[in-house]
Amino acid sequence: MDCSLNHITLAPNIPAVHACASVCLTTNSCRLYCLRFRLTGNECLIFSALVTENWNGDPASSVTFDVCYSTWYHSGDITNSVSETSVSSIYEQYTTGDKAVDGFICRQFHQHCFHSDASDNDPSWWRADLGAPRSVTRIMVFPRNDGSSITHFSNVVITLGNSSVSRENPIFAQIDRGIAGQMMDFTVTTPMIGRYLEFKTDDELNLVICEVKIIS
Repeated sequence: MDCSLNHITLAPNIPAVHACASVCLTTNSCRLYCLRFRLTGNECLIFSALVTENWNGDPASSVTFDVCYSTWYHSGDITNSVSETSVSSIYEQYTTGDKAVDGFICRQFHQHCFHSDASDNDPSWWRADLGAPRSVTRIMVFPRNDGSSITHFSNVVITLGNSSVSRENPIFAQIDRGIAGQMMDFTVTTPMIGRYLEFKTDDELNLVICEVKIIS
């Protein structure tokens, strides 16, 4: 799995979860730690990735874990309510819209991000269907973490409402330009209710979203 920081075998007969947590606390940029329980010594794996409850593991990896603990948890997280995503277009076959809500963010690898293709000269957009009207107070967004990511989250308008046509829905937030590699946090003072959450940018601009976290 990407974002690996450390992999150690713990001494037998010690509390594995506490020991692995201690390793995480003393490791710079640790945000996730996982355990594989073994009779010969439990394995502790440390990562800089952020994961949420809706992370299903890495389907491209044969590595499995018995238990994982993440620092990126929020009791109001309703991102796993997303039943479907739709997008204007994609840049590469691995940059599909579902990557923005797969519950996993590794800042070093843009393969884990939704990346639109602006070559069709139409606005780039990403839409999530929450399955039913839901109350939303906060949306957290991670862009790419490289030098080009500033231009990949610019002039973005976020709408939330019950119409599948974004222009008919109220604006939740908007931003002129994101900051490379920095999470953007959009919060409203009064909760908004809607089924369709959409991000849209201007004509001929790419839209890149590595992870969205929706908070009720």
